[in-house]
Amino acid sequence: MSVYLSFDVLPHYVYSNRRQFLPDEHHLERVFHEDILILMRKGVLRFSEDGVPYELHPGEYYIQRKGLTQTEPLKSDSPNYFFIHFHGTFSEHGTLPLRGTFKPDVIQPLIDAFNALGNDSSNLEYSKLFFSILSHLARQQSEENPAEKIKLFILQNYKTSVTLESLSKQFFLSVNQIINIFRAAYGKTPHRYLMDYRLDKASDLLTSTLRPVNDIARQVGFDDYSVFYRAFQTKYDVSPSEYREIKQAKFFIPPADATAHVKEEE
Repeated sequence: MSVYLSFDVLPHYVYSNRRQFLPDEHHLERVFHEDILILMRKGVLRFSEDGVPYELHPGEYYIQRKGLTQTEPLKSDSPNYFFIHFHGTFSEHGTLPLRGTFKPDVIQPLIDAFNALGNDSSNLEYSKLFFSILSHLARQQSEENPAEKIKLFILQNYKTSVTLESLSKQFFLSVNQIINIFRAAYGKTPHRYLMDYRLDKASDLLTSTLRPVNDIARQVGFDDYSVFYRAFQTKYDVSPSEYREIKQAKFFIPPADATAHVKEEE
C-alpha cells in the first residue's frame, strides 16, 4: 500500500541545511528518528531504505520516513541537496507522494530564503517557508499526475455524490480511463477508494464524538443508512454502534473518585 504525507495534521518543522557530498562519499548508514525532505539540486544521491534502492537526480524530491534503515550500497555522484528534518504523519489518504519532482525556479528562492534566516529567526519563519515548499510540491504533483488530480477531487468532495460519471466529466476522460489510471496508481478503483475514505472518517467520528450514527453516516457522504451499515460491518466486522462501544471503552479512564471507590469495595 502506498502512503503519502498527510496535511490533516500539519507537519512540524525541526531543522534544515544544505549538504554537499565529497568525491567518492557514500550515504550514511543509519536509522533516523525524524522524517527528512530531500530537495536535489546537483549530482546523484544513492541509498537504500529497508533494502529498496533509490537514486535521486536534480529536480527530484524524496521524503525519507523515520524508523527505516538507510544503507549505502553504492557510491553517490557528488550530490548537492537541501534537506529539512520534520515530524509528519503518513497515510493512504495523505496528500503529498513520498517522491516527485519540483520546479527549481520556484523552490530555489525558498531555499535561499531559508539560508538567509539567522540564528535569531523564529521557528515560525522557518515553518512558513517549509509550508510554502510543501504547498508547491503538492500542487505540482497534482498538476502533473492525473491520478493525483482525481484523488484530490475525491478527498475534497467525499461528502457529496462522487460517481465515475461525474469524474469522467470533471477530467474529460472516459470511465474506463478513470478506472485504469486510478487503479494503476492506488491499487483500487475510485469508488473503492471513496468508500474506504468515508468509512475511515466515520470510524474517527464514532470514536471521538457522541453524534448519532445516522448523522455520522450522512456527514461522511452516505445518503442511505443501510448502505453505510453494510459497508461498515464488512470492513470492520462489527456494526457502527459496536465499534463505538469497543473504541470508547478502550480509551475511557474512570474518574479518580470512582477508582478509589472500587478499591475501597475490594
